[in-house]
Amino acid sequence: MGEKLNKKICVFTIHRSRDVRVFNRHCRSLVNLGMDVTLIAVSETGSYEQEGVKVIGYERWKGLKQRIKTLYRITRLAYQQKADVYHFHDPDLLIFAPWLRIISGRPVVYDIHEFYTRQIPLKFPDFKPLRWLVAGMVWLAETFTGVVCGSVSAVYMEHVKRFSRLGCPAVWTPNFASLEDFNPEPVTEELLKERKNTVIHTGTLSPVRGSLVLLDVARELKQRRPEMKVLVTKRFWSQYHEDAMNEKLVKPEYKEVIEFVPHMTGQELPGFVRKGGVGLSLLQHHGEYVLPSHVPTKFFEYMSQGVPIVASDMPSSYQFVKDENVGLVVPADDIKAYVDAILKIVDDEELTRSMAEYGQRAFIEKYNWGICEQNLREFYTKLLK
Repeated sequence: MGEKLNKKICVFTIHRSRDVRVFNRHCRSLVNLGMDVTLIAVSETGSYEQEGVKVIGYERWKGLKQRIKTLYRITRLAYQQKADVYHFHDPDLLIFAPWLRIISGRPVVYDIHEFYTRQIPLKFPDFKPLRWLVAGMVWLAETFTGVVCGSVSAVYMEHVKRFSRLGCPAVWTPNFASLEDFNPEPVTEELLKERKNTVIHTGTLSPVRGSLVLLDVARELKQRRPEMKVLVTKRFWSQYHEDAMNEKLVKPEYKEVIEFVPHMTGQELPGFVRKGGVGLSLLQHHGEYVLPSHVPTKFFEYMSQGVPIVASDMPSSYQFVKDENVGLVVPADDIKAYVDAILKIVDDEELTRSMAEYGQRAFIEKYNWGICEQNLREFYTKLLK
C-alpha cells in the first residue's frame, strides 16, 4: 500500500459534492493515501462528513454576478483551510487559483477533466472567429495558471506532456471507473437472457456526442426489433443540446423510441449499467474525440458489468473495444451499421458471453481507478517534498 502521506489537502470544485470523479475517485483515493481531506463543493445538505472526507457545502449560484462572487468565496474558503496542498477541478476557478498559490505559498494542482480549449468554444454560437478567440483565451488562462500554480492532474496525456514541457509536475489520471463502485460481479446465464433486449447509453448528451444519431439508431432498431428498448441517462451538456434532441423527439417517427432515466450518482449507476445487453458510445468526429487519448468513461463502466459495447470509430475505440474483444466498432454516422452491430451481439449468445468475460477481465486487470491512485501517490509524494 505504501507509506501514509499524513498531510492536509483541500479539494475545491463547482461540481456537486457527490460527483463521481471528484468524490468517488479522487477524494476517496486521498483518504486511502492517509491524507486529511476537505472538499468544498455544491451541496444541498450543507456541510457534513462522509467516508473520511470533510465536506464544506455551498449553494449553486444564480446569474453571472452571483457566480463570480461564489467562485471568489470558494477560493477564500479553500485558503482558510490552511492545507499543505490545494487541488481544484474546474476551469471556472482559473482566475482565482493563482491568487491562492501566491498568498498561501502552498502547491496548487489544476485538475483538467476535459480538453477545454476544444470543448468550451462549442458552448458559443457557431461563428469560427468567435470560437477561435474563446479557445485562445482558454489556452492562455490554462497556461498562465499551470505555470503559476505549478502542478497539473490530467485525463489527457496531451496535457501531461504540454505542462511537463513547461516545467510543471504533471500526473496522468484517466477516467477509469472505480473497482469500489463498479464491483464486477460474475455475469450469469440468467442475467444475459434477462437483459438481452435492453440497449443502454450513459453519460452526457449532445450532438457531437451522438445524441441525434442515438435517436436514429433507436428508431431503426425499433422498426426491426419492436421488443427491444433503449434506456438513456438524462444528462445534457447544455439547454441548447437538450432542445436539439427534443426537437426530434416530438416528431411522430421518434415517438417512444428511447426511454429516459434520471441522471444517477456513482452508487446508482453500476446497477443501471448491469441492466444493459449492449452499451452504446456514439461520439462523432469532432473536437477532442478524434484524439487517441480521449477515452469515454462509459467504456470502463460497461466493461465492469460485462456489457458488450458498440462504439463509433474513434481512435480509442479500436484500442479499448476492438483490441480487447469487448465489442464492435462502426462508422460514427452509419445508422444501419450501429443496428447491425447491436443485433449481431444480441443474436449470438457465445459472442455476448465472451465479450462480457473479456470486458470484466480487462477492467479488473488494466482499466480501473486503482492504477490512478498509485499515480497520485507518487505525484503527491514528490510534490510535498
